[in-house]
Amino acid sequence: MPLDMLRAICEDFLNTEFPLPRSAIILSGGEPLLHPDFVEAGDIVRKLNGHLTMSTNGILIPQYVHTFQKNDGIQVSVDGDEGAHDFIRGKGTYAKAVKALQLLDEHGIRHSLSFTISQANKHCVDHIMDLCIETGTSTLNFNIYQPVRDSDLKHIGYMEWIELRKYASKRAEKEGISIPEGCIEGGCIARILGLSVLPNGTYWDCSRNQKVIGQYPQPIKEVLLWDNIWKQKPVNPFETCCRNLTW
Repeated sequence: MPLDMLRAICEDFLNTEFPLPRSAIILSGGEPLLHPDFVEAGDIVRKLNGHLTMSTNGILIPQYVHTFQKNDGIQVSVDGDEGAHDFIRGKGTYAKAVKALQLLDEHGIRHSLSFTISQANKHCVDHIMDLCIETGTSTLNFNIYQPVRDSDLKHIGYMEWIELRKYASKRAEKEGISIPEGCIEGGCIARILGLSVLPNGTYWDCSRNQKVIGQYPQPIKEVLLWDNIWKQKPVNPFETCCRNLTW
C-alpha cells in the first residue's frame, strides 16, 4: 500500500464515529514486515494511533526489533509445536516464530501470541500455553480456523473448539495469561466495529469473511452497518466467517 494511501485511510478510519472510547489500527497481512517502507508505515500509524499494533509471522522480527517501542503491540502467530507449525507454514518457520517472541520479550516490547486451531494442531494447546510462559507472553488469542476457500487444512467443529477454549481458559487463569473474548462468542462485528483494507485499497468486511464492501477513496463511513452500530447489535457469525463451520 502506498504511504499516502495508508495515511489517508488511517485518518479516515480514526475520524469515523464508532461508539467506542478509542479506535485501533492493526497492520496485518499477509506479512506487514514485507512492506518495502515498513519503518515509515509504522511511524505513520504510531503518530496517528499513539502506538503500533501489528500481526506477524515473526520471521523478520530480528531485522526490525530495534524499530519497535515498548508500548507497541506485536502479535506473533504460532500454529502449535514445531511439527504442526512447520506443516502449516513451512519447514523452519516455527524456530523463527519462537525466536521472535524471545526477542520481543528480551527488549521489553509488549507482545501477544495468536494460535489458530485446526485438525492439524488441536493437540498443541498445552504446548502453546507453555510457550506463552517461556516467552513472557501474557495474552493469547485463541482462534478457530475458519475456511473461506478450498484448503488442505481441515477445521474442527465449533463445539470441539468451545471445549478446547474452556480447557485453555482454565489453565490460562492459573498461569496469569489473558485469553480475550473473540467475535464468535460476542457476535460478528464486521462493518460494525471495524473492517479490513487490502494493499490496493479494496475494503473487506473483515479479514476472515473477505466480502468486498467498497474501494478507496470511498469514505469508510459509507460502507458500515450504521443501524447495527447505533443499536450495538452484532451479526450472527454463522452468517459470515463461520458459515462453513460444522457443529
